[in-house]
Amino acid sequence: MADMASRIAMLEKSLAKMKEEGTSIPEGSLPSATTTHVAPRAQPVSIQPGNPSEREKPGEDILVQKGSSTQYFNEVLLSRVIEEEGNVRSVLTPPHITAPHPPVSSPFNALGILSSPCPSLVPANLHPPKRLAVGLWNIYVENVEVCTGLKMLHLPTDQVRVYSTIEDPGSASTENLALCFAIYFASTVSLDAPDAQITLGQDTDTLLLRFKIGLEQALAHGDFLDRPTITGLHALAIYLSVLRVHNRGKGIWILNGLAIRIAKSLGLHRDGAQLGLSVFDSEIRRRLWWHLVSRDSRAGEDYGLENTNSLLMASDVSLPINVADSELYPEMQHLPEPREGWTPMTFSLVYIALAKSMQRLATIAASSRPSSPPSEDTRARIVKETEMQVEKLLHYCNPVIPPQRLTLLCSRFLLRKLDFVTRLQWILLKRSDPDVDFATEENLQVALELLETNIYHKDPLLIQFAWVYKAYPQYHVALYILSHLSVKPEGPNVERAWEEIDKLFGYDLLDKFTSGFGSKAAVLAALRTKALAVRERVQRQNPEGDTTAKTRCWIPSMVSRASVSSSGSLPTYLPANSEGAELDLSGTEGFPDWTTLVQGFHLHGHDDFWQ
Repeated sequence: MADMASRIAMLEKSLAKMKEEGTSIPEGSLPSATTTHVAPRAQPVSIQPGNPSEREKPGEDILVQKGSSTQYFNEVLLSRVIEEEGNVRSVLTPPHITAPHPPVSSPFNALGILSSPCPSLVPANLHPPKRLAVGLWNIYVENVEVCTGLKMLHLPTDQVRVYSTIEDPGSASTENLALCFAIYFASTVSLDAPDAQITLGQDTDTLLLRFKIGLEQALAHGDFLDRPTITGLHALAIYLSVLRVHNRGKGIWILNGLAIRIAKSLGLHRDGAQLGLSVFDSEIRRRLWWHLVSRDSRAGEDYGLENTNSLLMASDVSLPINVADSELYPEMQHLPEPREGWTPMTFSLVYIALAKSMQRLATIAASSRPSSPPSEDTRARIVKETEMQVEKLLHYCNPVIPPQRLTLLCSRFLLRKLDFVTRLQWILLKRSDPDVDFATEENLQVALELLETNIYHKDPLLIQFAWVYKAYPQYHVALYILSHLSVKPEGPNVERAWEEIDKLFGYDLLDKFTSGFGSKAAVLAALRTKALAVRERVQRQNPEGDTTAKTRCWIPSMVSRASVSSSGSLPTYLPANSEGAELDLSGTEGFPDWTTLVQGFHLHGHDDFWQ
């Protein structure tokens, strides 16, 4: 209540200042006994460099001030929303209110990787009993190792490390303990809660925390940051990949950058063949290097950050080859010929190809100018080339075998998503009325098909890989659907769209274990608030469901850039007809509403939006 009173006081001051300056207050924007929406003045947002109307590349580089900190975004779908949506910016820049209680730290906070060693906490003492450890290793091999680009280990040699550690944890090295704890953590994450309790015979939360602390302390006792090893880096890479199920905060991406810096210190950014290493060691290092740099590319969707100087394009490290682990051994003198059929490395190679294509397209987009936006033909050609490359890898996949079925379905899903998302980005990069091609029924249909594609839960053969779905929510697709619903609240696919959005917010994004959602979730929540308000307004205007009524609202790319003030802020309400749009939503009482106002409190001082 104290927080709410403070926000109301700030609102009153803003309104008083507007009155003193002679600024008109939109009719219907003040609360009354029957009003459920208010229009607080948006907090100032610094958008660099300068006024969007004066910038050379508007709508991509956005810097949002948040007290003494700033948040940077340059992925076009997200940055365009932040630039032009006042209610989104208000939740990203809440006023400074001292919370009555400090935010609760999640048990899955990733900061423990930087822990100091605790003399009284011996990592070996946290090792599970032998029977449980063996079971967790087998679960890792079945559920994680073959799953979606996580193929880093060489099972014939690494299983010797694992079983040696299981046999005598007290004499195991800290790097081998770290690897085992990362494997145990990943295995436990991969199990559904009911199955985990039965399979492991213990409380899942307790086990996860035990393995997490074990990993952190094993790395700390081994002085990993100053004395890194390949095995320790494998442990860190596995841990960060699966931790996403419970923590999708920006810290995961930052720590992946730390892992890449550690990899460089070990020389992984140079091909082992050029450094005189053995054929076997060179190939294992390639697997680890490409895993780290390809995972780094996910930041564009997770946090609105596109890295146009990515190591994906600049690295001179050869790609790992498509062979089974049984074809590699430490004494080998020459690499075998790559297989044409499926191997456990196939999906990793598909993922690398997709990440490189996305990076290539992002680089082209970043180099474009307002006078010459990127060519759609160029985008389509790159996507087609990627499709041909991926289909060649998929040609011999047998859909009856679960790991191969997973590779086949996931690869084609990601190909379609690559085409859809980059096409939307290309539309927004056009400087001449992109609205005609953006909020279309065809685009909404594709977005819904992508969001509905839950191959894991619908396919009994793939249920063991369902944990991956939790780790990678479809932020880009959801962002488009919510933007579409804000512009076109009526249409043949609207009810279907709301069903999917409700599922996304009810399960995929809202999980009692999950923390660290970050700004992307805040943006989605603000857009959802707006879309709901637009929907309610239309329903009040058309109680009989008259779909011919027109509405007007403003969303990304529909607001006249000339109307943006020099401070980078937008008016509380601006009709879209400034650029000839057909939609008309007069009297929406402004955004954000009380729901967004309350939600804004939860963003202050931390990123756990739904905590």
